[in-house]
Amino acid sequence: MIFEDRFTVRAPIERVWAFLRDAERVAPCVPGVERIEVIDDRRYRVVALASVSFLSLSFAMDVTVTEVDEPRRLVSVAQGIDARLRERVKLTSELGLEAAGPGETIVDYRIELGVVGKLASLGLSVIKGKARQMATAFAGSVRDRLETAG
Repeated sequence: MIFEDRFTVRAPIERVWAFLRDAERVAPCVPGVERIEVIDDRRYRVVALASVSFLSLSFAMDVTVTEVDEPRRLVSVAQGIDARLRERVKLTSELGLEAAGPGETIVDYRIELGVVGKLASLGLSVIKGKARQMATAFAGSVRDRLETAG
């Protein structure tokens, strides 16, 4: 499944870029993230909770930043498994930044989501609805943190 959207942040592109490259600052913006361990500038371990329909999952995920084009593009791959139900998930996230004028940045995102197990059997519409809800919450949280910090 692929999800794409964009949002505007009232902050200069350099500040948005610095924020998005700081895993510890971004993690609280991602719905469900319980814990993050920064291994290095490009690798993280994350524990994230998700409730989709009747399933409650806790994913232990390895995240690797695979592409960095400062301050324009950032690509990462996250793979994880829920220890209890053995559900698997893989996310490829692409973020694109574009200056929209003085003090404004457009953030484009594209997320490719792959799921295996009972989660996959829930149906596309249920998973899409939850993913869209999480993406909207992420965008709102990033915008709030950057705009109130400025």
